[in-house]
Amino acid sequence: MNIHKIMLLVLSLFLLPGCGPVKVGPAAQKIVILGFDGLDYDYVKKWMGQGRLPNMRRLAEQGSFNELRTTNPAESPVAWASFITGTNPGKTGIYDFLKRDLETYYPKFAVNSSTEAKFVLGKWIPVKRPKAILNRKGEAFWDIAARAGVPVRALRMPVCFPAKAENGVKLLCGLGVPDIRGTMGTFSYYATDVWADEDTEMGGKVVGIEFFDGAAETVAFGPLESTLPIYFKRLPEQDALIISVGEREVRLTSGSWSEMVEFEFKVAPLVKVKGIGRFHLMALAPETRLYLSPISFDPRDPPFDISYPRKWSRQLAQENGLFKTLGWGIDTWAYNEGRISSEIFLDDVYYTMNRRADIVMKELEKREWQMMLSVFEASDRVQHMFYRYLDPRHPLYNDAEARKNRNAILEVYQRADEIVGSVMGALDGNTMLLVMSDHGFNSFRRAVNLNTYLAMQGYLQLKSATGANDRTLHDLFGQGEFWPNVDWPGSKAYALGLGQIYVNLKGREKYGLVEPGEEYERLLDELRISLLRLRDPQSGERVILSVTRGSEIYHGPCTDGMPDLVVGFAPGYRVSWQTCLGGMPKGVVVDNDRRWSGDHCSVDPEHTKGTLLCNRALFIEDAGIMDLAPTVLKYLGLEVPANMDGKPLL
Repeated sequence: MNIHKIMLLVLSLFLLPGCGPVKVGPAAQKIVILGFDGLDYDYVKKWMGQGRLPNMRRLAEQGSFNELRTTNPAESPVAWASFITGTNPGKTGIYDFLKRDLETYYPKFAVNSSTEAKFVLGKWIPVKRPKAILNRKGEAFWDIAARAGVPVRALRMPVCFPAKAENGVKLLCGLGVPDIRGTMGTFSYYATDVWADEDTEMGGKVVGIEFFDGAAETVAFGPLESTLPIYFKRLPEQDALIISVGEREVRLTSGSWSEMVEFEFKVAPLVKVKGIGRFHLMALAPETRLYLSPISFDPRDPPFDISYPRKWSRQLAQENGLFKTLGWGIDTWAYNEGRISSEIFLDDVYYTMNRRADIVMKELEKREWQMMLSVFEASDRVQHMFYRYLDPRHPLYNDAEARKNRNAILEVYQRADEIVGSVMGALDGNTMLLVMSDHGFNSFRRAVNLNTYLAMQGYLQLKSATGANDRTLHDLFGQGEFWPNVDWPGSKAYALGLGQIYVNLKGREKYGLVEPGEEYERLLDELRISLLRLRDPQSGERVILSVTRGSEIYHGPCTDGMPDLVVGFAPGYRVSWQTCLGGMPKGVVVDNDRRWSGDHCSVDPEHTKGTLLCNRALFIEDAGIMDLAPTVLKYLGLEVPANMDGKPLL
């Protein structure tokens, strides 16, 4: 047989049905990873012990169960980036939800960015076709596996937008995908008892509507200041509202949800962007109140790569029906602002969670994978909003409401447990199942205005005695001045994001004051001592447990953007919303009077441990989230890259 015939024979083997490239490592070894955002180790341990999480308990009995160290800070984008790459934030470049601009001191989204638009004659005009950019550095461990011939399915993966992967990977992005307006979730609330249109603190749209002869007109809000007409017809005798959007007509009765409604916004003469969202009719009469969820990109025709290959999101929609693509897919903002009830919020939680579970199960059944990953965020969102019912010390704790809602967190954990059970039932004995979370949770009773504190201590100088109160998300990313009252040439330090402190360093910041070297080092020590002395004036409790230099915990090629100091608050405390939004209200430590009553961001990571469960025996003493990527690669028989900071747990 000559060489040409041999080559044809080899080629034919790869083209035969069911044949493919030879996989590295034992071909029968498969792995499924289920991530549940915010699944707290202490609660999992407690409820497993009470028999309330039977599938997780069974998984622990088969293999391993322990706490999982998170990153510092214990923030979702930071932790998920380290999970994906097996490296510390000094190599991923993700230190917070926000990062600063050294020229303007303005904040920007840390996870991703896009090409700019110009504000001309009262309108946003694209400079060129918008392009999304992923700011996370480092290689995903599933790409390493895919190059070795491992087929991968990764659903709702955080910190991956826009999607890009190796051949052999099918990836659907999660946290980081914006809504159609480019935000983390702009809801709309239409009501006849609203007298002036307004934006809420976290960016929601509150719109007044007025009916004439049973009809009303308003708009849906799209990208780049575009809008789309919405028409209402009220039928009180039928307890019904007819909603017309484009060519679609939806009929709702009080208390009901619509199916997904399609929106098409014209943002330029030849450019249209398609989205989807759901309406909920809260009340028809005597006042009409209607909620519209944040509008997601239509997965069948997204303007950005929300999946890899790009057509995979369309295929998933064709097979499973329309689904939310927004990374922050559960609307905590509308509930936090008091525009929707707990019942409406939880309806949407389980609608979203169940739709995603259905997609996961269908992909599992296809058997087209050797590695499967999926992340669910509902456990995080429910804990953010309902933690006050577990904490009698919280300012919003109420006995009657607690009796009604205290099981909300347990129930979302139980739904997660049911998903674990369904997946266990679909796997064979040769498949490793790993269940994990990115961090744990704590009560958020009291908010700390870090910039107010820095101003009172003389580190942040103001142009006048008046602070900046009641800042909104529009101030954060709008056209206004973010720092409206700061004297930068006279300021030594400032806080930005969720517990990060930066020195106004000469040669780095535009108006830097502090000299590098001895003065910089002395200031860091001074700030650390000062912050650790902070006590709650109400209780005398210690507010801050740790203040760590960025240089002590981060290393790698991306340390130029790291914070100078990372503040770790005691359980019960968190940096205030106004600190994130650029405000400096009166008072350093104040009550948190928001429904957003549980948190992990800026809490000392020693008190924010995540969960690790596996049906295999792991060496899990002091296991951390960076250890999971090398563990998966080693399990599949692949070489662990030398730049990974984690260690295999096998």
